[in-house]
Formats: sequence, structure tokens, C-alpha cells
Amino acid sequence: MARADRAFALLLGLAFVSSVILIALLLTLVPRVEHLLARGAEDAADVVAALVLVLASCGISLGLATLFRQVAATAVLIRTLVARKVSVPARVATAALGLGLEGRVDVVADDRPFSFCYWFLRPRVCLSTALVDRLDRGELRAVLLHERYHLRQRDPLRLVVARYFAAGLYVVPVVDELLRCYTLQKEIAADDDAVRAGDGVRSLASALYKLLPDADDVSLGLLMPVSPLSVTEARIEQLVGGRQIALELSPVSVALSSGALLAATILVAIQGGASGAFEALPPLLAVPGLLVGPASLLFAAAVDGGLHQLRLVTERVTLRA
Repeated sequence: MARADRAFALLLGLAFVSSVILIALLLTLVPRVEHLLARGAEDAADVVAALVLVLASCGISLGLATLFRQVAATAVLIRTLVARKVSVPARVATAALGLGLEGRVDVVADDRPFSFCYWFLRPRVCLSTALVDRLDRGELRAVLLHERYHLRQRDPLRLVVARYFAAGLYVVPVVDELLRCYTLQKEIAADDDAVRAGDGVRSLASALYKLLPDADDVSLGLLMPVSPLSVTEARIEQLVGGRQIALELSPVSVALSSGALLAATILVAIQGGASGAFEALPPLLAVPGLLVGPASLLFAAAVDGGLHQLRLVTERVTLRA
């Protein structure tokens, strides 16, 4: 299994386990909802229930908002591209021969050099006229091979799913770090596929070098569900040097995520009727004192993940400005 596929599988696996634990916690809190609405919070358990319900509501809202934003952004992107679409130049058609991309390559009039794979069920490849004019035939074919990998893997659809979980499970911040790892690994996998199917490293590396000066000026939207040809010096060095980029997760993020899931599991046990097992513990560790620690961990993880999601929105607004 490729590193990109392993990263995606790890992300989905962690997202599934986290979702099961958090949904189980929500189900154990349902009986308290009527009590909270009727009488308000009367003890620590009620406060914890209210806090978890608020966090869950925020997570569901963030996930759905992210999903809606990506689908809407894709619709706007497609409408904009269709308005600027031009006939596929002969040199593009020639470069695409034998790649299995017949009828799935669009060229749009734009002064910015970019290429990306977009749409979900039947992905397409989009090239700008600036990119076509800047690259020679071999470099153009290397870029098409790169995008063909994203098309075959349906990476735009994978990104939508991954970003939905990263936003909805903001109380498990390591999911978002796995998303960033997957985003990088899928680009490296597309590079490797282009190198194997093409004439080696030279053409793709040359194309990336030519696009590097404009890398900071090309923005398709921070949360756009497309797979753009992102050009970074690190990727070029990895492509030329052949060095593997290791999976690096923040210790703080891992600690907060582990703590949040452990806290949710403890709360499920307590709220689900296992609180009798804690009756012999000292007062500070028994119910309801036992609820304070898990609730605090959940809150800390939620604050960290929420701040990160806020930074994403702020960066998106800054990019648009």
C-alpha cells in the first residue's frame, strides 16, 4: 500500500474510532437532555452533559459547514472555469496522447500558471493557458501524468471526506494533522507515478522549477476540494533527492487527542451506568469529582482544535483579500 493510501486509511480509521466513541457518549447523554431542559444543571454530571452537548453541536456544525463550503466552492469553481474555457490546444492534445485522459482535460484562459484535478465522481483535469504557454511538451506531459494520478485515485472526493472529518472531529486535533500528512503524501505519490510513467525526474522537476516563482500567487481557495499541483521547494528537493518525508505528528496534538478519547471513554462508562464501580474511590476521584478531569481534557482538546479551525477560516479570508 502506498504511503498516501496508508495515511488516508490511518486518517479514516482514527476518524471512525473517534466517531464511535463520541457517538456512544452522546447516546448516553440523551436521557439527560430532558432533565437539562426542564430543571437546568443541578450537579457536575449535568454540567458535563451540557458541555459535551455544546462541543458535539459545534463539531457537527463545523463538519456540515465544511462539507457545504467545499461543495459550493466546487460549483462556483466549475461555473467560473466553464465561462473561461477555451479549445484544447494541439500541443496539449499531443502531450495527452496515450494517457487515457481523452475528453477529460479542460484548458481555461488565465494568466496564472496552474493545473489541478477537480470534481468528485468523474474527476477532470484543468490547465491554465499560462501553464500551457510556459512548459514544453515533455514538461506538460509530466504535469498531465501527475494529475492523472489524482484523477484515478479520485483525490478530490477523498479530500472532501478527509476535511469533513478533520473539521467535525475538532476535539481530536491529530485528525487534522493526519489530513495535512495525507495532502502532502498524495502529492508525492502523484510525483512518483509521473516519474515512473514518464521519462524520469527531469521533466517534472523542470516543470516545478518553472512554476516555483509564481507558487505564492496561485490560490484556488484554502478549502477548495481540488488537487492542485502545489509547488514547494521541499517537494522539489524530495523529487530530485529521493528522500522520504516521514510522518511527523505534534506531541501536543497526539496528547490532546489521546486524552480527549480517553476522557470520552471514561464519561461513557460513568454515564452508561458504571459509576458504581467508582463509589469506593476517594471523594476527589469518585463521581461527580471523576467527571472534572475528563471534561477538562475534552475542553482543552476542543479549544485547540477550534482555534485551528478558526485559523483556517482567517487564512482563507486573508487569501481572498
